Amino acid sequence: MQIIKGISQLSHNLQHPVVTIGNFDGVHLGHREIIALVKAKALARGGTSVVYTFRPHPQATLSSAGTIPLLNTYDEKLEILEKLGVDIVIEEPFTREFSTVEPEQFFNDMILHRLSAEAIVVGYDFSFGKERKGHLPALQGFCDSAGVEMTVVPPYRLEGEIVSSTHVRQHLLAAEVDLAEPLLAQPFFYRGIVVRGEGRGRQLGFPTANLKLDNKLTLPLGVYASLALLDGKLYPSVTNIGVRPTFYPDPEHRLPALVETHLLDVTLNLYGNTLEIQFKKHLRPEQRFASVETLKTQIATDIMKARELLT
Repeated sequence: MQIIKGISQLSHNLQHPVVTIGNFDGVHLGHREIIALVKAKALARGGTSVVYTFRPHPQATLSSAGTIPLLNTYDEKLEILEKLGVDIVIEEPFTREFSTVEPEQFFNDMILHRLSAEAIVVGYDFSFGKERKGHLPALQGFCDSAGVEMTVVPPYRLEGEIVSSTHVRQHLLAAEVDLAEPLLAQPFFYRGIVVRGEGRGRQLGFPTANLKLDNKLTLPLGVYASLALLDGKLYPSVTNIGVRPTFYPDPEHRLPALVETHLLDVTLNLYGNTLEIQFKKHLRPEQRFASVETLKTQIATDIMKARELLT
């Protein structure tokens, strides 16, 4: 898969391009339906499948908060798109200036002249251009005038629920990782380098691998049954996302939230390794315990529950 950092860097004409446009946050089942159709249409033409997306997410640029809880990091999204067999991904730098481009200008400049799209595939809720004023009827008119084939993919439903990034995010923010997983077609995960912590897990008898939270959605603080992926092998695990209130009872002196994972029935030296934590089921919220012994008893119970769920 070729990754192009901005359409201005596209230095050659594409072969019969079939294009889809969007953020594709999470690359969920609805997105995968669109991408599958793009690939099929490109294959029928002997052409090129193109995903035109944005970095950063438009809401991160336009929102006063300046951030959005992403379902994937940008690099994770590219990795998934590559696995799905996309030929070219164009990551357009999204700026406030770019957001002021009128829909017709966007179509003419980006889709028609720079990409020379022969066909466009978009979702049912697609809109584009300044203030998202370019809705589907407008896009259809532009395509008809230019002789570009346009296909609108209807909502993808799973057990009656429309699959969307918003719905996936709602499940995750409610700690419903098991309900989000089928919508994403994979578990929600964190990935990062294992860093040294304070060693409290080892002192308690449950050594943990510690990951710093990346620039993506933070799950509700608590304990989860999980799988840890290391060098292509999955290990059953229990993961705590939290601020360690038993050891830091004063909120003003707590450290930032940390991901701490205990691998079940195996001891590995993980420092410096890249570890991926896949979340399978929420077990309980994080809580403060009256004593270290009470905490240790609860951790043993968490491990027993996780083992039952994961086997």
